[in-house]
Amino acid sequence: MKRHGFCYCKLIAALLATAILGGCAAHASVSVPYPAEPAPINIPEGHMPPPGECRIWYPEMPPGQQPPPGNCHELEHQVRPGAILVRG
Repeated sequence: MKRHGFCYCKLIAALLATAILGGCAAHASVSVPYPAEPAPINIPEGHMPPPGECRIWYPEMPPGQQPPPGNCHELEHQVRPGAILVRG
């Protein structure tokens, strides 16, 4: 009987230690460096969408090859990673 009680105490101690250490790990944070400000996007005035419309802008594409302006509600669901929705 003593042997079972001794193992049971070790099990409880191990579970308690795991719970305590697990709680500490849950509150740890990782710091990831991000740029202070996003890079500026230069959109020529003639390529801005008209008032009430939007345009998906791809920074890596020349202004003349950008998709045309359109309905903001439709375009906001089509913005791919790296692209920007510009509102007129």
